[in-house]
Amino acid sequence: MNKVKEVVDKILLSLSSILIIAMVVLSIWQVLARYVLNISSPGTEELTRYMLIWFGLTSAAYVFGAKKHIAILFFREKFNPKIQRVIERTVDILVILTAVILMGYGGIKVVMLTTTQSAAATGISMALVYLSLPVSGLFTIFYTIHSMISNETRENEEVGV
Repeated sequence: MNKVKEVVDKILLSLSSILIIAMVVLSIWQVLARYVLNISSPGTEELTRYMLIWFGLTSAAYVFGAKKHIAILFFREKFNPKIQRVIERTVDILVILTAVILMGYGGIKVVMLTTTQSAAATGISMALVYLSLPVSGLFTIFYTIHSMISNETRENEEVGV
């Protein structure tokens, strides 16, 4: 399972890197085109905006998997280790439910609703833009399940099972 996580990490890091580099290049081109060449480049702004959506959601999934996201540990640390594990499991289940319902189900519904719509300047299908929701939801679910399995394995090793 750790090997799969490493592959998913590399995929998300590579995708995020490509997206941020492309956004920088497109933004520089847009500024040069507008202020130096005195031409309009409307497609670059739209494309950059859609890349930003994908970048934000895929990067958030990666950060979530790396356990670098914002967490409020103050309350959890007030309890004993057994209750901390219960709180952690409860939060994991809530994260999975949220990702399944909002990002997965809701995202797929939005993708289905927008299959006939296309962006004004680039002609990109809006379904492709909204596909970022269920994709990042899938990665979030994967990372949460991986974390639950890893924590369970680590707890069993500590107890000596």
